[in-house]
Amino acid sequence: MRTAVYIRVSTEDQAREGFSIPAQREKLLSYVHSQDWTLSKLYVDEGVSAKDTNRPALAELLQDVRSGKIDVVLVYRLDRLTRSVLDLYQLLQEFERYSVHFKSCTEVYDTTTAMGRLFITLVAALAQWERENLAERVKLGMEQMVKERKRPGGPPPYGYVLVEGALQLHPGEAGTVHTMFEQYLQGASPRQIAEQANSLGARGKNGAPWSASAVLRLLKNPVYYGALRWNHADSSQRQNPPEDWLLEESTHPAIIDEQTFLQVQQKIRDRSSRHPRVLASSFLYSGLLYCSHCGSPMRGKVTRSQTEAENKNAHIYYVCSAKHDASCPAVALREDRVEKALLKQLMQYPKESREAAATVQSAEDSSQQQVEAHKEKTLSQKRKRWEDAYENGLISLDVFRSKLNELTSQAMPPSPAKAEVESTVPDSAYLTNWDMIWNFATREEKRQLTTQLIARMEAQACSQIAHQRNREVMLTDLQFR
Repeated sequence: MRTAVYIRVSTEDQAREGFSIPAQREKLLSYVHSQDWTLSKLYVDEGVSAKDTNRPALAELLQDVRSGKIDVVLVYRLDRLTRSVLDLYQLLQEFERYSVHFKSCTEVYDTTTAMGRLFITLVAALAQWERENLAERVKLGMEQMVKERKRPGGPPPYGYVLVEGALQLHPGEAGTVHTMFEQYLQGASPRQIAEQANSLGARGKNGAPWSASAVLRLLKNPVYYGALRWNHADSSQRQNPPEDWLLEESTHPAIIDEQTFLQVQQKIRDRSSRHPRVLASSFLYSGLLYCSHCGSPMRGKVTRSQTEAENKNAHIYYVCSAKHDASCPAVALREDRVEKALLKQLMQYPKESREAAATVQSAEDSSQQQVEAHKEKTLSQKRKRWEDAYENGLISLDVFRSKLNELTSQAMPPSPAKAEVESTVPDSAYLTNWDMIWNFATREEKRQLTTQLIARMEAQACSQIAHQRNREVMLTDLQFR
């Protein structure tokens, strides 16, 4: 008979005598020889639990069963195949469908009779009970460790290393974590933070580039203010209710303070309450602008006019969302007129404008400083390597001078535009003059400034010039964050 030999060990089983892969292989091959069967193939799942059937070698075995390559499946013990009663029924049905026998070399089963099927079901039920009971004991043990302020195993999170079972700061990674929290508070999105980290060469614990979802998970983790969180999610990574969590404070060195962490969580909640399309919108006032007549959100749209010379001119308008059913009389507002009205209002609030502009400017300066520091460090390392090569006689003086000239030419020059602005405009004047800010800001920076400062604004067309097609805009309400 063509025999498929299936071998499995879990992490716990590997330490037990008699359950190692070599021990199982030796006994199973001896059994095949004693029965005068023919070995078809060995299927080995190493370090894999039997809690379900999602196992690479088992999947390959089932494929060969369906292909008619196997007459009998041989295991060392039933619990090597499965510890689930439901999975056992499904596997035995699959074997029976393709006329494949099942055999254990240490247990006697006869699945052709009702008594034999009852017996094997009872054994599988006991195996399942043993697995679930073990899982409960492990969970209780880990819970007790957390209550004793001990880390219950697992790899260290980004920003930390394990030293004798305790979390200690990883100097390079901890700096990246601190920067990510600062950038988020300064208005950067998780995607922008990930792109910035990747541009500086930062990588996660597994060496993969940063993604927006990975940054968001990092920002939500209380480990970074020194807290130990346990039972946050189940085995399928679904989040458990907060009342089931265990949180122990001040169990290891913190990267940020608790107040910063709480501010970030509040900002995450504020952002999540707004639709993702609003956050990603290219319209400056999407999610911020509301109709003065009915209070409905105003949606951005682009219109194009074509002259006789076929020159297309695009204009952005904001239309009340209640306009489509004729329930609101408000007319469309052109974006440049809304912008003009907003700047006029903002000039009346120097304190708020200074804080918002300073926040965005700080984020840009921090980002630029990181880029410059990273490049300076790289050039310094390259210079050191060339110096070592010259000292060791690996390159000539001419080559050494040539390489130094190349490194000098690669040094990052200061931005002339920025230097000119900083030299001619005092900080206080720059940060309170919105007309000047708008002249220098990109569209993305304008969007960041307005969302950082404004929670809601209501607008309508000025009634005194109703005969004009593109009427001036008046803000009737402006709410700051």
